[in-house]
Amino acid sequence: MTDADHAHAWRVAREEAADIQCRLAMRVRLQPVPADGPGSPLVAAGVDVAYTKDGSLAWAVAAAMDRSFAVVSMSVAEGRPDSAYAPGFLAFREGRLAIEALTGLGVRPDLVFLDGHGVVHERGLGIASHVGVLLDIPTIGVPKTSFHAIDRTPGPDRGDYYILTKEWGAQGASIRLKAGVKPVYVSPGHLVDLPSALALSLAWSTGSHRVPEPLAVAHTMSVRARNAAAGIL
Repeated sequence: MTDADHAHAWRVAREEAADIQCRLAMRVRLQPVPADGPGSPLVAAGVDVAYTKDGSLAWAVAAAMDRSFAVVSMSVAEGRPDSAYAPGFLAFREGRLAIEALTGLGVRPDLVFLDGHGVVHERGLGIASHVGVLLDIPTIGVPKTSFHAIDRTPGPDRGDYYILTKEWGAQGASIRLKAGVKPVYVSPGHLVDLPSALALSLAWSTGSHRVPEPLAVAHTMSVRARNAAAGIL
């Protein structure tokens, strides 16, 4: 699944990391993807990463689901983060582990949801776009925190949203996937445009969780993997 032409070192200085992001951002493509019917994704994966309290170890889980929301494959990648957390450089902390988890799946997903931003990023390459470009796979960022200050929220019902436009033109959206809970911040990653990202986020959620179902499962299982390693039931 990995595109060797786009491979790069992960443990690099911030200046080099920023250069890599700028270079890969030029390869991002956004295009329509149907949420149902012919050409729509049949298998979607979510990727989430859980850390020890001191942040020294991480467990990335990729969970792939079919359209009935049944888990068809799961993969865990355990290891040390490649850097400390720094705003704008999440991919250089957990991107390698996320890719290892995805490439460990027994199926190739048609779509991947990640808990991080896509094109709504100061260099146009959040972790969702970064992983999408490296694996040449459609990705959508669905973080729980916004990239910038928010002065309003969408309506209270499931599916309510509003578009957020950055000063350089990148667009994402605040959308409520579960009524009565906080919204998430959908951002196109790669090979998916914003209208499609919104429709797909709704199509792959049931209204039971704040995030799409594959991402909810990945989060639960990453926490379980971390706790199991620590001997916590």
